[in-house]
Amino acid sequence: MRLFKYNYIPLLLIILIIAILLSLSLGSQYIPISAIWGNAQLPQLQDIILSIRLPRAINAISVGALLSIAGLMIQNLVKNPLADPYILGISGASASIQLAIIASGIFLPFWLFMLAGFIASIFSLLFLIKISSNKGLNTNSLLLSGVVIAFAYGAIISLILTLSPMSATKGMLFWLMGDLSYSQSFVLPIIVLLVGTAWAYKYHPELDLLARGEFFAQKCGVNVKKINLILLVTASIFTAIAVSMAGTIGFVGLVVPHIARLLVGNSHALLIPLSAIIGALVLLIADTFARTIVAPIQLPVGIFTAFFGVPVFLILLRKKI
Repeated sequence: MRLFKYNYIPLLLIILIIAILLSLSLGSQYIPISAIWGNAQLPQLQDIILSIRLPRAINAISVGALLSIAGLMIQNLVKNPLADPYILGISGASASIQLAIIASGIFLPFWLFMLAGFIASIFSLLFLIKISSNKGLNTNSLLLSGVVIAFAYGAIISLILTLSPMSATKGMLFWLMGDLSYSQSFVLPIIVLLVGTAWAYKYHPELDLLARGEFFAQKCGVNVKKINLILLVTASIFTAIAVSMAGTIGFVGLVVPHIARLLVGNSHALLIPLSAIIGALVLLIADTFARTIVAPIQLPVGIFTAFFGVPVFLILLRKKI
């Protein structure tokens, strides 16, 4: 049975490779698979692949994986299966500053636009830790503080949208619902994905023990306060990176960890890589639909993650997640 659980990872990796090829091939301009391998007669097709579709596909993979791992960590941290990466309000900081930049009409290189959102999220994280750790890092206090912060950022976002010129509103709403069209480089997302997954995997033994209760983990020698802080900071950084790269994309971080648990149980040695692969696959397929279903018009990717996430989540609820 254990060997069978391990088979899911190579199987889903094969499916992910197929999804990548389809993502590179499909769009407003169909590109044959042969062109992807450099046999195209028209060099502009290679340009479309290398400059637009490949960076976007890699970004989708990276963002999907980061959100899924962040969701897994947050659910462990707050001991709530209904928690998602956005529950602590960190994403609101990134969304607020990036929407303000879009509304102002200031043009920034994408890396600087992304950096602004990331820095705002880190300041929000530090504020969250400060106000919720007067008597130690209590998860209930953390959750309540996060919800309040999320509401505050929601109000700020509504204010920015209300005061913004109509010419900027469409782009801002697009960003709020998830937009991977800004993707320009695939090197940074690959580095972030590999380093982030390896860092999360490092703590899989502690996560296994924490899943059985904090008292049990303490009896086994785990420094629960330290691990909870690591979970909080790691999940928040992953969420900040994902939102700064692609806006707010719903349901991936909420639903994917539960799908992974159904497949392999509660072993985080399997849950972490499997959640990353499934999250990457879900977001890549959703983005391919967003680009192609009414091409050349592009739709927000969050629409398709919601179409996927809502029915799956209802099914999981019936199974008493």
